[in-house]
Amino acid sequence: MTLPRIRGFLTLSEYLKLYEGGNAVEARPMSQTETKEVYDYVQKNVFPKLGLSGEGIDAAVIGSFGKKNPDQTSGDIDVAVSADVIAAKNDLTFEQVLDFVYNTMKSEGYETAIARGFNQVSISVNIPGTKDFGQVDLMLSTNLDWSRFIYHSPDFTKAESKYKGAYRNILLMGIISESKREVEKTTDKGETEEYSQYAVRMESGVYKVQKSFLGKKGGLVKTAKLLHEYDKFITNTPEVVVELAFGKGVVPADVMTFESAWSKFMSNDFPYKEKRDAIVKRFYAGIRGRFPIPEEAEKAFPNIFN
Repeated sequence: MTLPRIRGFLTLSEYLKLYEGGNAVEARPMSQTETKEVYDYVQKNVFPKLGLSGEGIDAAVIGSFGKKNPDQTSGDIDVAVSADVIAAKNDLTFEQVLDFVYNTMKSEGYETAIARGFNQVSISVNIPGTKDFGQVDLMLSTNLDWSRFIYHSPDFTKAESKYKGAYRNILLMGIISESKREVEKTTDKGETEEYSQYAVRMESGVYKVQKSFLGKKGGLVKTAKLLHEYDKFITNTPEVVVELAFGKGVVPADVMTFESAWSKFMSNDFPYKEKRDAIVKRFYAGIRGRFPIPEEAEKAFPNIFN
């Protein structure tokens, strides 16, 4: 099965930039009441310009929207929008959708910025009742169920988790990648020249990829390069992805927070117990220098985190 691609793919590094703040357009942080007012405006005035019906149909507000305490602010509003619906309604190819969204919003008078690595267009929207603006990020999606799952944020108003959604995703990425890693080609000395693994791509799902350590001069290099011609789409169905990572009987609802995912990871039923150290090392590489170490992980693997 081949999944239509938009432009490039969102890497772990790019994904984590979502948590680093900063605005692409003129905007200020919004109160939780203001975020709801701005999103109401977007549904009524922006979606129709793109051919979208609205929330829950061909668009979905994602991330921490509506999940922060009243005294907290939000730097932006993240909205997944269906790329296939926009393409169909406006007679476009998938490759044209991103530029179409950007040009349409710009022609409507919004301050607009395009981020091709994120497959997103940011717009500056007037905050009702003020002279100020808030940032709304329109993120192209090929599967809204996947977008809701992978960009899920715990509800901090209900104390669902101590950790941001990124923790769960970095653990999930580590499990998916390390559990499916296989050597494809070795040198005469038995060194790994090429290997394959599964990779989570935030914007579109899980792929089987192949990488090579072979350098331009014929020797092996330290960092493997991606061999794009071997890319193979596997799935972007949350139920299938979760079963790939945690085994049969585990469903998305079981792993929506870092704590619940970690519990399944440490369970006796976890299907890749022999690869736990490799997975945790990959997890540590993802959070190092960005987020505090979860106490659950540090306690279970002191040899890795200390």
